[in-house]
Amino acid sequence: MGMLSNLFGVRTRELARNKLEPIPIAIKQTPSEEDQPMDMQELERAYKKDPIIFNSINKAVQMIMSAGYRIEADNESAKNYFEDFLSNIGNVGENLTFDELLEAVFKYQMIYGNAYVELVFNKSMDKIVDLALFDPKRMDYAKDASGNILLDKYMKPVGYTLKIPYGSSAKGDEPPAEFKNKVSFMSNEIFVSPERVCHFKLYTVGDRFYGTGLIEPAYNSIIRKMKIEEAQTNSIYSRGTYPVIAYVGDEQHEATPQDVQAVLDNLVKLQHNRFMAFQHWVRVEPLEVKQSDIVQSTLEYLRLNVTSSLGMPSAFATGAGEAVNRATLNVQSRFLEFTLNDIVKRTLSTIRKYIFKRISFYNRVRGNVWLKWGDIGVENINDKAARLVNYAKINALAPEEIRKFALKSEGLDEK
Repeated sequence: MGMLSNLFGVRTRELARNKLEPIPIAIKQTPSEEDQPMDMQELERAYKKDPIIFNSINKAVQMIMSAGYRIEADNESAKNYFEDFLSNIGNVGENLTFDELLEAVFKYQMIYGNAYVELVFNKSMDKIVDLALFDPKRMDYAKDASGNILLDKYMKPVGYTLKIPYGSSAKGDEPPAEFKNKVSFMSNEIFVSPERVCHFKLYTVGDRFYGTGLIEPAYNSIIRKMKIEEAQTNSIYSRGTYPVIAYVGDEQHEATPQDVQAVLDNLVKLQHNRFMAFQHWVRVEPLEVKQSDIVQSTLEYLRLNVTSSLGMPSAFATGAGEAVNRATLNVQSRFLEFTLNDIVKRTLSTIRKYIFKRISFYNRVRGNVWLKWGDIGVENINDKAARLVNYAKINALAPEEIRKFALKSEGLDEK
């Protein structure tokens, strides 16, 4: 999707001025099978029901948010305007602060692969006055009756549809005139113009219509793991109260059906009675069920698939504190930092292009504005400080270099 200028003629006027009117080679409206999104209800269920996923995504979001951020601009007036604007959002919906909105955007991208922020306009539709969140499970592109995404001549989606709860009422936007009779609605859907929506897509492939989050690549492993864990738990229940087998009769005593039934009736009473007596020719033994070694190895393999998809070291994801080679864990921690920094970079790029630039355009704010994120690190701050002190002692780094590094890592780098 393009910037706001693409949607409102600014891009078109510039193209005409430079005689560079684009003509698409082809318009592919139907996402490929691989590009179709997963059922978001299932992704949310995996997040809620699997402790590894729940803990890993929450920890990843906490680490990102703990790094902090600040608003930067190429002039003081624009910076002041955005600081005031973002500190006063939340009048629509659930009174979200900008911090809470950012936290939700990061979390939604990790879970669903997609997040949607609404740019709330005033009644005259000439100024953005607020920001709010859309539930990703309720959002999709505007499509025709055949399920094709409707695109304009620049191959950009013409808008979105939003599902509203049954029994609720909401007034949507009008689709563009040339697509008015092409948009297919369900009874509980409304049309949302693209200028109202900032669509975050974490990782994209194919036609890039939808994003892929951190859960989807391991979804099959997650389902298999859950099923094995449930079966294993049921097996433990059975092993906790082993089945009891009675051998009735011996070489001197041939058991009759009545003898077998009498012993069985007494065994049933074991659920309530602590003591019981049988004839000497009745032998009672528990039937032991042995655990298969392959179950544990399979579970470990599936858990490894899950943590690999999340980009989270197993020691962090499970919180089990198992023995891990320190050097290996340090390497994994660095890879985790790369993952989190990449997610932040992608998110900030989308915010700048589709939120900040639109606000500047509609609200007539001069100057470029962006978010500057702090240093994301999983290393213990005391370890880092001790290492810097050692560098100073052996004159590997000058005090001024250490000072600059400390300011940068704390998000306090000098202007």
